[in-house]
Amino acid sequence: MARDMIQEKVYGSVWPAGQDMLRAAATAIGEEWVELEGDLLRIAYEGPYCDAQELADAIAPHLTPDCRGRIDHIDMDAWRLTRYLITGTQMKKSSAGLNHVLAYSGH
Repeated sequence: MARDMIQEKVYGSVWPAGQDMLRAAATAIGEEWVELEGDLLRIAYEGPYCDAQELADAIAPHLTPDCRGRIDHIDMDAWRLTRYLITGTQMKKSSAGLNHVLAYSGH
């Protein structure tokens, strides 16, 4: 299967966020996939490829001690969920197979 046929999904939110974080996220994945609602950054991407690490790296300099949120990257080709958990200025990355995630969630 060609790489451009594979669907990837990236969902998340970060709060509080501002225009600088919005611009950084938009530059990383495209402005049509991010929005700022008040001080809540929302991310909703579905498409052939998204570099979630690039997105995480782009918003990292804009995190403040008050920030909270997460970014979930679902790679349908690798059948993995990678989560970036945001607490203050720290971002913790973890990854698990989707079968494990579904079993853990009771599905």
